[in-house]
Amino acid sequence: MMDNRWFCIPRPVRQPKLRLFCFPYAGGSATTYYPWAAMLNSDVELVAIQPPGRSSRLSETAYCDMHPLVDSLVENIVPLLNVPFIFFGHSLGSRVAYELATRLKARQLPTPMQFFASGSRAPHISGEEKQLYNLPDEEFISELQSLNGTPEEVLQNRELMQLFLPLLRADFQIADTYVSDKTVLNCPITILAGTEDVGIKPAHLESWKELTSSAGELHYVPGDHFFIEKNKQLVFQILSEKIESALTKSAAEVLAGSVASLPKLAMNH
Repeated sequence: MMDNRWFCIPRPVRQPKLRLFCFPYAGGSATTYYPWAAMLNSDVELVAIQPPGRSSRLSETAYCDMHPLVDSLVENIVPLLNVPFIFFGHSLGSRVAYELATRLKARQLPTPMQFFASGSRAPHISGEEKQLYNLPDEEFISELQSLNGTPEEVLQNRELMQLFLPLLRADFQIADTYVSDKTVLNCPITILAGTEDVGIKPAHLESWKELTSSAGELHYVPGDHFFIEKNKQLVFQILSEKIESALTKSAAEVLAGSVASLPKLAMNH
């Protein structure tokens, strides 16, 4: 039975032609992606992933290891893979989405038509930056401040930070320690990067292209690591173009399948 706590669907679609699965960054939640739901084609259903430890699942213990997180996710997501779908992940979310896609491939389950890797080094590349998750509280909070992704009013509120620190440390432990095997996906990969995101080297972005047997393309978006929050419109514009292509391709495949299933007419000689 599917555990619905994993999936937030802000605008359910009765018979979607495509699903867009969105994976949050470290410390983030499903709500990052809610504004997109109203802008999507009426045939597309947005499904935002909500891991334990945040928002509606704040009382649950957050995962600090990639593998059990994805073990649970893969067991629950299968009923939603009954229509074509796209994966979009930002930062740590890109790597969670990739690990999930490789698991689906290994189990011969449906895999994404299109993969978006946003604000992240390729998962098979080790990060060269220092590990943050095990720093003392004051140093850890200082590092969060420099990343510019946590509101200042939250960082300055000691009670709130004590509430959120376990989630943040757990997410950063996954981000700091997870390195994937090099499994090649069959779908195109679109890589998004902030023009001012100095924490990710261009070579580490380009390495995503090693993980697809199809096309790989890199787009730079104005902004720092959290360009996805500050430049939502441009990100959505790039995304929507790929969604339209996926819908067109999906419709063509359905039509081809229908034609192929028509009875063959006997030829008179």
